[in-house]
Amino acid sequence: MACELVDLDRLGTRMKIIFVRHGEPDYRELEERSYTGFGIDLAPLSDKGRQQAQKLSTNPLLPSAELIISSAVTRALETASYVACATGLPLRVEPLLHEWQVYGTGIENFETARSLFLENKGELLPNSPIQYETAEEMKSRFLECMAKYRDYQTVIVVSHNMLMRQFVPNEKIDFCQVIECELEV
Repeated sequence: MACELVDLDRLGTRMKIIFVRHGEPDYRELEERSYTGFGIDLAPLSDKGRQQAQKLSTNPLLPSAELIISSAVTRALETASYVACATGLPLRVEPLLHEWQVYGTGIENFETARSLFLENKGELLPNSPIQYETAEEMKSRFLECMAKYRDYQTVIVVSHNMLMRQFVPNEKIDFCQVIECELEV
């Protein structure tokens, strides 16, 4: 995967990030139609996911932000729309905030890649049977995306488990969980 390097000379602006993981998705229709790869990212929220997003939108921490920045993936964007409606905050859609990439289709490949990623602490070994995005590539992609928002002090980022885990210590992040942190971008 081609990833642009982040200009390290420009790092240093501190920003409060309110990470929000998207609500529970419903993959059934797309699986029935044999969608794979990024096609599966078209899945909307499940009914439970919509309830999670509605409950999330009342979180008292959210109105402290100036902007909502969402992954372009449907489940994240739908979650962000609930937050935007409840808070009145402007919403920006960022394609670089997508889910972690595994370069092979199928749930088996994804689960194998996840195990390898965790075993190898986010690195991709040269002899890996499955290719996937490394932790450093995810971090670089995120920081590249966030660089254009340096003028904001506090933003909500609606995104995905694996991407969020590169910046927060949580091993498990629940659907619609809110995690506040401060990062240099």
